[in-house]
Amino acid sequence: MSNCANRSKQVRIGVIGVGGMGARHVHNLTHEVNAAQVVALSDVDAARLQQIATTCGASYLFSDPYALIHHPEVEAVLIAAPDRFHAGLTQACLEAGKPVLCEKPLALTSAEARRIVDAEVRRGRRLVQVGLMREYDPAHLRVKQIIDSGKLGKPLAFRGVHINGGSLSWRTVEDVITNSAVHDLHSARWMMGDEVVRVYVSYVPYSTDRPDTARLVLIQLHYRGGAIGQIECNMEAGYGYEVDVKITGETGAAETNSLQSAVVRFKNQRGQWVEQDWLQRFETAYIQEARAWVRSLQTGAPTGASAWDGYISMVLADACIASARSGQPVDVAVPSIAEIYRRT
Repeated sequence: MSNCANRSKQVRIGVIGVGGMGARHVHNLTHEVNAAQVVALSDVDAARLQQIATTCGASYLFSDPYALIHHPEVEAVLIAAPDRFHAGLTQACLEAGKPVLCEKPLALTSAEARRIVDAEVRRGRRLVQVGLMREYDPAHLRVKQIIDSGKLGKPLAFRGVHINGGSLSWRTVEDVITNSAVHDLHSARWMMGDEVVRVYVSYVPYSTDRPDTARLVLIQLHYRGGAIGQIECNMEAGYGYEVDVKITGETGAAETNSLQSAVVRFKNQRGQWVEQDWLQRFETAYIQEARAWVRSLQTGAPTGASAWDGYISMVLADACIASARSGQPVDVAVPSIAEIYRRT
């Protein structure tokens, strides 16, 4: 896959963006992945950059992310910058021939994501992994394994629930779909093992005078093989963060249970603590994602969500946005997959 394919030494990694998500990646790579060494960081906030550098021992600090990508000591790059920079930075990594783990979304549109896919296909090997990390969540994996075992027969329906405790500001329906629901769109494909060919989106705006905003988005799905699905993405539930899926098969159903706390009975009440945000809910998934990515760099065997997965997620996101705008169902033309992206 790259010059990193050597199990005997640490992989030297540069991280672009050291805000909340980037800082968590730096922490995981430094403290949870023995085979990784964070050697370089890039961010526009100089004080934040220096603060994070002291926690990981990074020697090279940059305000210009492209300088980090091209630095000779950086063997692989992790991108946790704001969404609008993902496509350009990933393209730069491809041009430099360096493996990259890019946080979702891979790009803001399917056209941008397609250019990344085309560039990677021209190179003839996978260099890009996309941070659609639910593939590493133990709860999701257990359900996926049950479905893949065939015990429940053919999958008939997918249901995904994505609950956020609250946001700092109102978000447009386009942003909710590309930044939040993109995770669920990927899960809907990956867990069912089938492609979505039609979407229909309804949503509730924050107020009647801001119809471009979305407090809650409901996405209906139709699969190529005849199954159906639904995704509920609630941006401001007010009580905490939850992500769960349920898959109904011909002879049974399997679902996740994201709540990890003890069940407490006290003074005529029964309850559980709900996670505050995605960093708590998916703590294990982010660690496993980092370990799997670095291991893939050492072995040369790509893993996780590919650039193709990131691209198809954006094809679906674009269709969802078109449906939200028109109020009508939208058919999705799923292109043929390039050979380098076929999963064994």
